Amino acid sequence: MNDTKKLYSLFGQFAYTQNYALAFTEMLDFFLLPFQWHDTAEGSQHVIHRLQSHPKKEILVELYTEIGALSEEFGDPIGALYEAEISKGKNGQFFTPDPICDFMAMMAGIESLQNDKTVYDPACGSGRMLLAAAKINRRLKFYGADIDEVCCKMTVVNMLLNSLTGEVCHIDTLRNTFFKGYKLLTVLKNGYYHPFYKEFTDPNESVIWLRPTDPKTAKSAFDVPFEPTKSPLMHQGVQGNLFHN
Repeated sequence: MNDTKKLYSLFGQFAYTQNYALAFTEMLDFFLLPFQWHDTAEGSQHVIHRLQSHPKKEILVELYTEIGALSEEFGDPIGALYEAEISKGKNGQFFTPDPICDFMAMMAGIESLQNDKTVYDPACGSGRMLLAAAKINRRLKFYGADIDEVCCKMTVVNMLLNSLTGEVCHIDTLRNTFFKGYKLLTVLKNGYYHPFYKEFTDPNESVIWLRPTDPKTAKSAFDVPFEPTKSPLMHQGVQGNLFHN
């Protein structure tokens, strides 16, 4: 990624007199506004009015322009900004460095996947793992989930910047608790694929959310009862030492 000093400076100007975390979320929300799908012209006009009436719209334009420039070749400037100015490692929110993401995407065999196959990151952060996969094949379907709503919005922004399609969900992955989702799509206009997203709150619309199994119709994968195996390191109910016989 190129030098981020200008990005940090512009964000500082935008967030001046504000709480940095709230200013960062506001920056994401206003970035997402023009990409949201609207079924009516009135909805689109409302978005335009909100953007034009923002008191710091000139700085926002500069900020978004810089983010766009730094996002070339699947960069993650907003993730870097978030780490440096917002999270600062709080709750362990240090995102995986780009080279490690690239290495993991290569080791996962992304290059062997055919177009429209899926890639899923259940704790996506700012979406770097998905971006690393997109470097190898941008024609895959990309799915990300995170318990932090701000992280989900960062991933949505990164996918929009790169015209990637798929879904991002605000979910507690371990508990399978669904809060909100974003479907990422593109539409072909004048020879270009324009990205947009649709927000939804019904978990049944999600590809990521796991549907509960109906016990009346569920069928066991086993035809006969079986005895669970025991670890050879277990002795009278106590776990043995891995490094001793």
